Parts: sequence; structure tokens; C-alpha cells
Amino acid sequence: MTPTPEQPQANSPAASTSPAPLAWVPWLQAGVTAMLVVLFLVIVGKARQQSATIRQLQERVEGLENSRALERTTGLEQQLRSAVERLQAVERNSARIDGLSREAASLRAELSRLRGTAGAPNGAPSRGDEPPLLPPLPPLKTPAPAN
Repeated sequence: MTPTPEQPQANSPAASTSPAPLAWVPWLQAGVTAMLVVLFLVIVGKARQQSATIRQLQERVEGLENSRALERTTGLEQQLRSAVERLQAVERNSARIDGLSREAASLRAELSRLRGTAGAPNGAPSRGDEPPLLPPLPPLKTPAPAN
């Protein structure tokens, strides 16, 4: 191959004087490499910063969810307490009713026993649990209309 006029031959004297324009290439490579390193470090720093921000936001969200859950739990506990109090009141009232029913049955039995042992006057048979007859009420007198 024959060299073209623009390209000097490696053995020619022009080739030894020509490396000056190519001296800036290593500096360009070093500059580009440094710029890429700096960009990489900036990207890594931003990623870490975003990661920390995301972590803080997640902690805030969890705190809010915990707060809401605590409020719901507190509300449910209050409802449960009031339901327990009402149930206890119903149980107390039921116990009172049972006690009063037993007392009433006891009183009926005693009344029946007393009526049975006292006997009826003049040999009249006993009437059991029926209350004694009351005398009839006097007739009501209505006032005369005023003229």
C-alpha cells in the first residue's frame, strides 16, 4: 500500500513531528472517566437519599396506621365494656327477678298452708289460693244537675 498524502509514513520525518495534535486524547479520556465517576457517585448519593426519604415516609405511614388501629381498638374496647356492663345489669336484674319469684312462690305456699290449717268457719270448705271476698261497694251517687 502506498501512503496517501494526508497520512505521513511511520518512517518519514513528518511522522515524528505530528504526535503533538494527539496529545490531548489521554487528557480527554481522563476527563470523561472522571466525569463518569462523579456522575456515578452523584447517582449513588441520590439513590441513598431517596431510600432514606422512602424509609421515613414508610415509618410515618406505619405510625398513622398504628394510630388508627389504636383508635379503633379503643372504640371497640369501650363498646365491649358497655356491653359487659349491660349484660351484668341484666344478670343482676334476672337474679332479683328469680329471687322475687321464689319469694312469691314461698309466700303463696305459706298462704295456702295457712288457709288450709285455719280451716273455714262454720265448716265451709277452703277456697285455696283465691283471695277472700270483699263486701260490695256502696252505689255511687251522682250529683243532681244544677238548674
